[in-house]
Amino acid sequence: MQDGNGYVTALYIRLSQEDRDLSSRNDKRESNSITNQRELLWDFIRNHEEFAGGTVIEKCDDGYSGVKFDNRPAFTELMELAKSGRINCIIVKDFSRFGRDYVELGDYLEQYFPFLGIRFISVNDGYDSKNFEGTTGGLDVAFKNMIYDFYSREFSKKQKIAWKRMAEKGEYNATFTLYGYRRDRSSIHQLVIHEETGETVREIFSLAASGMSPLKIARMLNEKGIPSPSENQIMQGSRQEWGIYGVECRWTAEKIRRMIRDERYTGTMVSLKTSSFTVGGKRVRKAPSEWVRVENTHEPLVSYELYLKANSVIKQTTFKQSGRKGKNIYHCGYCGRKMQDTGKGIIQCGQRYLVRECSCRGASIKREEADRAVMDALKQQIQLFVKESELSQNARSRTVPYSADGEIMSLTKTIAALKKTWMPLYEQYRDGGLSRNDFLAKKKEYDAEAVKLEQRLDELQNSRVEQDERFQQERKHVSQLMCYAEQMELTEEIKEKLIDKVKVYSNNRIEIYWKFESGIFDTETT
Repeated sequence: MQDGNGYVTALYIRLSQEDRDLSSRNDKRESNSITNQRELLWDFIRNHEEFAGGTVIEKCDDGYSGVKFDNRPAFTELMELAKSGRINCIIVKDFSRFGRDYVELGDYLEQYFPFLGIRFISVNDGYDSKNFEGTTGGLDVAFKNMIYDFYSREFSKKQKIAWKRMAEKGEYNATFTLYGYRRDRSSIHQLVIHEETGETVREIFSLAASGMSPLKIARMLNEKGIPSPSENQIMQGSRQEWGIYGVECRWTAEKIRRMIRDERYTGTMVSLKTSSFTVGGKRVRKAPSEWVRVENTHEPLVSYELYLKANSVIKQTTFKQSGRKGKNIYHCGYCGRKMQDTGKGIIQCGQRYLVRECSCRGASIKREEADRAVMDALKQQIQLFVKESELSQNARSRTVPYSADGEIMSLTKTIAALKKTWMPLYEQYRDGGLSRNDFLAKKKEYDAEAVKLEQRLDELQNSRVEQDERFQQERKHVSQLMCYAEQMELTEEIKEKLIDKVKVYSNNRIEIYWKFESGIFDTETT
């Protein structure tokens, strides 16, 4: 296909998320911007008469990595135009905009494009395939391609290190702002509450905790005309995939579930949930124990108690809708077999059908009564634990400030005073009032004392941090247990997390074996 002076030219532009968000260097961000690339390519067209009168097509991938070629929609469209013969020239800012995999890039330059008769120009690299007809681009092009690939891999390593440091400091590092918040004007990595969308988040959690299903919540929000998170991003000018393809984004049950599960709404920053083993490779979800959590990084939209309750209710609602059988926690107190449900609201031991005379025949109880007895016992255990926890915390709060805190304060003052003595000592030596040997001897004493004090201070501070973390974790366990105590029914979550088994004996007697994953307490109730 030809037009004008013989060229139908495609300008290919690409901007990745790392170019847009991860660099604070204004020069890099500006040089790689969509606007800058477009202006550069059009200037090239205007300054070369051979393209005058020709047709120019733009293809732009905004927010896509250059490591992979087959996951970029605009690039795919560009290759379709090339294969169908509708273009015969491609121009890019530099090789890295086209792609960072130097092996695959070399295949395009040396085999694919020459076969299709397509001229390829990389403006900043000074490369024009027209000047290499009948040959490859030579070592110069191959070397540049290799450098781009090496840069991509090195940048990925540095990027991961930077992300980990930001995560450990509790900084927000996502492309889009968490719904319900906005970025602080003084720091893009700090979240502050967005009053309008934040109120929507609070309403969603309250409705979920009250028992409304995610589907009903989504339908209610759509009927009210409240923009969904993706619609909200589009309104703010986002050009992510949903905006590019014009997808009508609404609230869905899955969006509600994801929001309810998001611990960041409690003021805890949760980061690094996924990882990839290769540059541009598929991201794999990590185990929750490997996530980086930093508490109190921003103002919470919901309390931790409401967060727990909403999640607990949603889980139970989802379980009921699934139609699956729940965990059988009831065992015969005599033979240990799992109890059977007769279908009439009564559970009993199946051994009675195998042996005519046995103690198991007395192991029978109404399921409703058994469930209620387990819940009553659970609430009593939780009340006892909460009282013990409060007494323990009160005792620690009376003793800790006078021991660790007092010593930390004293050491801090001593170290500060010790540092002040250093300058007069040095000035005395400089003025000749102190010999070199005496100065070095005193300096050695000073250094030894300073190291000793600073080591002790580090030990106390680390111990206090660990103690505070234990207190916070204990408070979370208490909140979670209180959430379970407020439940009106024996849920699957309670069975899974708190109950090992329940033994049933005759005369409606039961024996409960508790299982707390946190290891808070381990006892049995009769």
